[in-house]
Amino acid sequence: MSEVFRKAYEYVKNELLSNPSRKPLLMLEFPEFREGDYVINLYVDSNPPLLGRRFEEKPLQLSPENVRHIIRIGSLHGCTVHRVGEEFYYLRNGEIIAVIGTDHYAASEPRLFEEISREIYGIGSRMIEVDKPVGWLKALRILFSH
Repeated sequence: MSEVFRKAYEYVKNELLSNPSRKPLLMLEFPEFREGDYVINLYVDSNPPLLGRRFEEKPLQLSPENVRHIIRIGSLHGCTVHRVGEEFYYLRNGEIIAVIGTDHYAASEPRLFEEISREIYGIGSRMIEVDKPVGWLKALRILFSH
């Protein structure tokens, strides 16, 4: 899976080095990179850059269980998790390293991209069990606050 992430990252790097004014176009019309079930078709301008997948439909429902799972994955990666509308941001050392929405997700590193794909969007099979560190009340508070 990291090969598709590397190819997409190299594409972004080369495009921005050759013409920095292409950044807005990359965010609107990013080509598709595919390896098995993993697809990268989204570029989010950030530092570090985020690569991910945009879906035509909204495959993720913001149920309390899903919110809890999103928070748990972020916590396992040493991140603080912030919610803005229907998006969740993983921050580590003050930098956004991932974004998760109902119809898209992106990450700054291949391992995190793969884990979000598998654990949150069900691409492959889940491996992490949701348990006690993030309670239902906290998930509900995050789900219904904004």
